[in-house]
Amino acid sequence: MSTVTLTTRRVLRKADLREANERLILNLIRQTPDISRSDLVRVTGFSASSVSLIVNRLVRRGWVREDRLESNAQSGRPPVALRLDADSMLAIGVEISRERTRVAVADLHGRILRQKSLPWHPSANVFLGRLRSAIQSEAASCGEGKVLGVGVALPGTIRRDTGRVTAAEGLGWFEIDVHGELSRRSKIPFYYDNNAKLAATAERWYRKPGSAEIKDYVFVTAQGGLGTGVVIDGRILHGADGEASEFGHTLLYANGRKCICGNSGCWEEYASDRALVRIYKEMETGESVPDTATAEEIVRLAQDGDPRGLAALNEVAHNLSLGFVNLIYALNPEAIIVGDCLAKGWDLMEGAVWDGLRQRLPQRYLSRITLAPEQLGGDSILMGAVANVLSHYFTTFDHQPDAQSKGDVTFVTAE
Repeated sequence: MSTVTLTTRRVLRKADLREANERLILNLIRQTPDISRSDLVRVTGFSASSVSLIVNRLVRRGWVREDRLESNAQSGRPPVALRLDADSMLAIGVEISRERTRVAVADLHGRILRQKSLPWHPSANVFLGRLRSAIQSEAASCGEGKVLGVGVALPGTIRRDTGRVTAAEGLGWFEIDVHGELSRRSKIPFYYDNNAKLAATAERWYRKPGSAEIKDYVFVTAQGGLGTGVVIDGRILHGADGEASEFGHTLLYANGRKCICGNSGCWEEYASDRALVRIYKEMETGESVPDTATAEEIVRLAQDGDPRGLAALNEVAHNLSLGFVNLIYALNPEAIIVGDCLAKGWDLMEGAVWDGLRQRLPQRYLSRITLAPEQLGGDSILMGAVANVLSHYFTTFDHQPDAQSKGDVTFVTAE
């Protein structure tokens, strides 16, 4: 006898639909500078009266303003453009790592207005206490009620619903209540996710107007290890417990180096910032290399023509290509995007990576895969943390609850 499981769905109230439509309109205004009310009617399929009601509410709230544009027409009123009042509300983004921890304030466009850095401390309680103070200080300087939320990015597995770190091996954190420490005495909402996943989010969220949209891609971070954020059909792959797409800990060499995760031969031990530093130091040249050498410094040496730096980058590029082959066979992405030291040294590594792919992939894969450095110049993780806040207030067309569809446009019907 078969068993049928029924899944209940939350019934949306009219207020829920109204809020969803407001956020949809708000996102269109964010993405389309100088859009008009009539443009919104045409794009969404809403009635003119519905659009006016929504826009008027957003104007009264101070999120949107209306500006009259100059017109060359001989008669008639000049067109009125709707524009986001980007400073009306703010978001705080937090990027946590041993190498670089930053707290940034951003406007509604996601533009970083200011930021500060915090030094690492091996005690999680001490570090999180200092970070909490920095967040509270920035929130207070923004003004009462102006902060939409705080987005937090860190390497490892964190429960997005509770803000509890299950395992962040690179930080030495296991079962740490990050949210409990950071949100103490704060009424501001907090949003959490893995750093590679948020870097992948940033690539899509901050896509330049008019640029080709990609919906299936992988973002590879190399900060304190190797992380991968996988996007499938425009959505981040999280998995059942938020631990999906940990390709940095897939096996590259069966009897390889011991990894901090406890396994041996993991990809990140051969293609991360940590791997680059190790490979550079292990090369026999008779030179004295300071123990403080960083991946970024090695990239700079290579860019200046240092043979040892170039050789180390080339070895990392070869190892990177081996992992890319696995990504391409497993996920068939349109693009693989690299960040951190991999992006900084990409001009020197790209050729060796492509050589590795050509040796192992059929032409049908090679002809449609794009490899590229991050577009945000080293800030993808931080700006992804900001986007994680903003995405809760800007509803896009492909994430509408109980939606109806007209062509390529998805929308809800209540005003």
